[in-house]
This record gives sequence, structure tokens and C-alpha cells, in this order.
Amino acid sequence: MRSTLTIILGFVILIGSTLWVADRIDSTSGAVLDNLNQVELLIASDKWDEASLKIQQTYDHWTKLHDWWSIFLNHSILNNIEISYKRLSQYVKYKEKSHSMAELNTLTFLLQEVPKSETLKLNNIL
Repeated sequence: MRSTLTIILGFVILIGSTLWVADRIDSTSGAVLDNLNQVELLIASDKWDEASLKIQQTYDHWTKLHDWWSIFLNHSILNNIEISYKRLSQYVKYKEKSHSMAELNTLTFLLQEVPKSETLKLNNIL
């Protein structure tokens, strides 16, 4: 009886922690995505200095998240996000509007996919 309770308790802790991590990743990525939406508006209106500053602020926030996310996520995903941030920063620095928007779209896609890949679903487990 004791071993059954221990197994059930372990399973509940495992599922609970998985749901908590998925929720934290979803909420933190949502905050970054909100900032990137603001960057998109700034680039669209050719406010390059403000866009660059907002990207830097968002990147600083991202670096804090990166350390926490690296415990739970595949590092290749994190590296792709990091590379996309670097490209976006350079495109904005040189005022390349079309490249900036394309890279911003890529970065947004990558950040939207992270919570989806961590959701507790059967196809993510298999």
C-alpha cells in the first residue's frame, strides 16, 4: 500500500511540475512576444532608434529567460532564437526594413513554437 501511494504521489508531482513549467514558459514567451509586436510597429513606422532600443530591452529580458529555459528546453531551439535576435539587431542597426521584418517574423514564429512544443500532449510525448 505504501509503495502504491509513493508511486501515485510521484506521478502527481511529475504531472504537476510539467504543467507548471509549461505555464511559466507560455507566460514568459508571451511577454517577449508582446515586446516584439511593439518592435514591429516601430520598424513599420521607421523609428529605427526606438526599435533598436526596444530590441535591446527585449534581448536583455530574453537572456534572463534563456538561463531558466535552458534547463527544460532543447538547446538548438534556444540557439536559433539567439541567432535570430542577433540578425534582427543588425538589420535594424543598418535600417534594412524588409530584412528586419522578415527576421522579426522568424523570431516571433520561434518564440510561438516553444510553448506549443512543451504542452503536455500525446504527440509531444511520443
